[in-house]
Amino acid sequence: MQHQRDARGRQLVHPGPPHPDRIESFADGLLRGEIVLPAGAVLIEAVAAGLAPFGLQSAALDLRGLLIGPMNFVMPTYARTPDHVAYYSETHHRPGPVRVDTGTATYGARDGAPFLHGHVLWRDADGTAMGGHVLPLECRIAEDCTIGFAGAREVAMEARPDAETNFTLFGPVAGAPSGGDLIVARVRPNEDLIEALEAIAARHGLREGRILSLIGSTVGARFEHGLAIDEVPTEILGLNGRFGGDAAGGTRLDLEIALIDALGRIHRGRPSRGENPVLICAEVFIERLKAAQEE
Repeated sequence: MQHQRDARGRQLVHPGPPHPDRIESFADGLLRGEIVLPAGAVLIEAVAAGLAPFGLQSAALDLRGLLIGPMNFVMPTYARTPDHVAYYSETHHRPGPVRVDTGTATYGARDGAPFLHGHVLWRDADGTAMGGHVLPLECRIAEDCTIGFAGAREVAMEARPDAETNFTLFGPVAGAPSGGDLIVARVRPNEDLIEALEAIAARHGLREGRILSLIGSTVGARFEHGLAIDEVPTEILGLNGRFGGDAAGGTRLDLEIALIDALGRIHRGRPSRGENPVLICAEVFIERLKAAQEE
């Protein structure tokens, strides 16, 4: 398999067979709260200990304001072998402390142990805007920090080997969900980002809602303001996402994202509808809102 070097083709062929379920989603009751992460603790250990009393199997974590040091992270890059269509960079290190400007994470389990997948933005000491995929076993909490969560008890996020992409990826697994105000979902490769998220909303009868966490990747990017990213590898982080009714009686998503490109540059904007196929996956937590509910 030859690697595609730019995203103008907009669709990629992965090393394995396409999975028949392109969008997986389940609704469950939403449990919201805050936890304190103690200074000196390993990131995933601190999060797991904080969430343990709540009995959650999955959660969206709001990492704004988190102070990390040391911090290890990776960024998107091209694959070196035909085993993947894109890959991670070498590990980057910051001795810290690094203050997260904005970021979210998916909390779940991998190999039977707590795990998280997080994308964050920050500024280095010289003011350079940075972003990356934090390594949860290689980051420590630099000072006591409080973070928010929104989680589910009956829908798990489990990291499992994925034959299509040849990665180990988070995906939702339902126990006995009774429905509710939290939708936990995963979108597979080559599905359009906006259209897939709107399809999730339609599947669950959601008219008003907001995205609590969206992390993943797209095949390059096309933004409404005209910016085009042709380099294939990216990582994305949802900044603002709101669902509302449209004139045709459906549900329409207004989404703003941050994107980290293959050169480590940060781009922000509204992704164009129908022009941003998912690269590896997109993990999303959506909160159902009542029509009159405020942000």
